[in-house]
Amino acid sequence: MLDNFKTHITKHFPYLLTSKVAIASSGGIDSMVLTYLCHQLQINIEVLHCNFQLRGAASNEDEIFLQQQTEMLKIPFYSVLFDTDDYAKKHKVSTQIAARELRYQWFKAQKEILSFEYLLTAHHADDNLETFLINFSRGTGIDGLTGIPEINDFIVRPLLPFSRDDIFQYALQQNIKWREDSSNAETKYLRNKFRHDLIPKLKEINPGILKSFENTKNHLKGASEILNNHI
Repeated sequence: MLDNFKTHITKHFPYLLTSKVAIASSGGIDSMVLTYLCHQLQINIEVLHCNFQLRGAASNEDEIFLQQQTEMLKIPFYSVLFDTDDYAKKHKVSTQIAARELRYQWFKAQKEILSFEYLLTAHHADDNLETFLINFSRGTGIDGLTGIPEINDFIVRPLLPFSRDDIFQYALQQNIKWREDSSNAETKYLRNKFRHDLIPKLKEINPGILKSFENTKNHLKGASEILNNHI
């Protein structure tokens, strides 16, 4: 995976190799693999972590774990503590929306303070398919069917071509440690329903579903560009 990742970065994001870059990390497998891959390519990285205090002691253990891992790799580490439930109540939003608003507000503030040029997130091909299906099920326009953008302002998502299985196999091969978020297994969240119930069935029906989706997404992006140019 390292060679494929290097090729992908060199072809699509060569500026990352010479820029100061931050990685948004939860301590989960996706962001830990992204951190190791960037470290292997000697990209100038630092790690940002949000402690949302939503899982009791486990939230604090995630932060401690990340601090230990970044110290071992000699990567600068910055974290923040949020009272997410209080923010959600005050602003009358769901916990998920509260966490999203809090973290992106903090990321923007840290960009000014730390002077990094890009923020990397560890969204991958399975996340992209989940987003497509969620948008499709709720009803959306053509832009909602084009998936997660690789670049959005200063945020870059270099793992989008890689599957969850690619990431898992690389983590095992390289003996990369990560933290499991117990909430990822709860099917009360819509995304998790798609992740655990629907997508495995789609992969059973069509083992190449991620590649098929990539082709469909590219066609839709092309159609969207033509439409926007025409307008």
